Amino acid sequence: MWKTFFYFSKRERQGIVLLAVLIAGVLLGKWFFRVPPAEVLEESQDVEVLNGDDGKPTGTYVPLPQRDAPRDAPPRVSQERGLRDKPAPVKTRTFYARDRDTIVRPAPRADVPRQDKFAKGETLQLNAADTLELKKIPGVGSSFAKRIVAYRNILGGYHRVEQLQEVYGMYVELFEQIAPYIRVDDTDIVRIQVNKAGIDKLRNHPYLNFYQAKAIIETRKKLGTLQGISDLQLLEEFTADDWTRVAPYLDFQ
Repeated sequence: MWKTFFYFSKRERQGIVLLAVLIAGVLLGKWFFRVPPAEVLEESQDVEVLNGDDGKPTGTYVPLPQRDAPRDAPPRVSQERGLRDKPAPVKTRTFYARDRDTIVRPAPRADVPRQDKFAKGETLQLNAADTLELKKIPGVGSSFAKRIVAYRNILGGYHRVEQLQEVYGMYVELFEQIAPYIRVDDTDIVRIQVNKAGIDKLRNHPYLNFYQAKAIIETRKKLGTLQGISDLQLLEEFTADDWTRVAPYLDFQ
């Protein structure tokens, strides 16, 4: 029974021998190639300090156990030998001084020029004013001045002061505040040539949508030349309010 239990084939015996050789090699390698322990200086052992010029010893110092010294610790002095140990390096920040005369400070609020505003009774022509003039109206800043001009360009000009209520962001209180400073001259309004304009030109106006523009084109094809609003007032795509708004911007010549 024991013979059978400890029986190994030839291949198994070769494997066991190879494994034993590897283990022995590892143990011998650790023995022969181990790193010798570092030499530790005793507290009472003196070490010579060599001079860089002639190579002769100039003194000795006693090494102390190394420990993390605080940043603000003063350099240690060996009372026995009188040698100074260098303190640990401390990170410092560099500050650059500037001449007072070269420092530019923002101007006080009192020194900043203010935008002149219109007095009561002063007005401007809405279709001719630029953003700088519009900002003279009390309550109108840069943003609203730009929006008023942008919407004027899309419309082709303002026909009535009340159209300012259609400007994006305009609210009732602001409109009532700025309306007394505005007058409108609609003689310079850019009008659409109804008998020549294409569907894209018509639909791009804020007061006309695609279906209304298409209805105008279809009616023009049927009648040939449109003579006036009366040729279009029966179109079901328009209401009475629609014609009231868009009529000043249509030219039937």
